[in-house]
Amino acid sequence: MLVHELNNHLDKIKSINPISVYYYNEILGDTSFLIVGLLESLLKESCSEWGEKKWIDDSLITNVIVQNNKLKIEGVIIWGKMDITEQWTDPFSFEIELLRDEISFKEFTFLFCDLDNPEITYEDFRDNRDYWVRTNRKWKYVINSNEVLI
Repeated sequence: MLVHELNNHLDKIKSINPISVYYYNEILGDTSFLIVGLLESLLKESCSEWGEKKWIDDSLITNVIVQNNKLKIEGVIIWGKMDITEQWTDPFSFEIELLRDEISFKEFTFLFCDLDNPEITYEDFRDNRDYWVRTNRKWKYVINSNEVLI
């Protein structure tokens, strides 16, 4: 489903003027929640601390780049813990290889959580939307795949 959604929006992605967009969620359709669904599934598979006690709500997509046969999506993940209503935010980056025909995608990398800067509550993030804007990070979670996404 994610591949289908990215394919449907690839032309829009390539024509976006980044100066005119703060969040790309509306432009990219269902990409936001499909990305978090994939990330949550991968975290629950490979990271015991993400088990059944944490959940991911959504993402805010802040940057989209198509360059050198790669599509990179960056933003902020909004997540929570079971039995409480408070939510937290952490940065993410999702990079996927575009195959030559631009209809298929192959390898992808998910980067999530900044080791040097702990999560902040959604309320704090709402008051400081630039908190996660930086270029250099030490990522806590690095998930790679060379499987074809379906």
